[in-house]
Amino acid sequence: MDDKQLIKDAKLCTRWALGLTFVFIFAFPGIMFLTGYNYTLQFFQGWTYLAFAWLVIAGVYTIIRPWVEYFIEKKQSSDRV
Repeated sequence: MDDKQLIKDAKLCTRWALGLTFVFIFAFPGIMFLTGYNYTLQFFQGWTYLAFAWLVIAGVYTIIRPWVEYFIEKKQSSDRV
């Protein structure tokens, strides 16, 4: 892979990571705090389940994506031969 493409992808991933971190950790809870929302145990449990589901999906995607790319690349190289 080209170094320019890696740098471009790294910047994109960093921007998304920082953006989502800001939204999920500061903006969304901050807006709810400023509006006077009463945090209940049920809301906290739902938020925790959502965060756990997000982690599981991200982990599965991170594990499976390289395998998919490997098999696609292997299939393309075998088609060329």
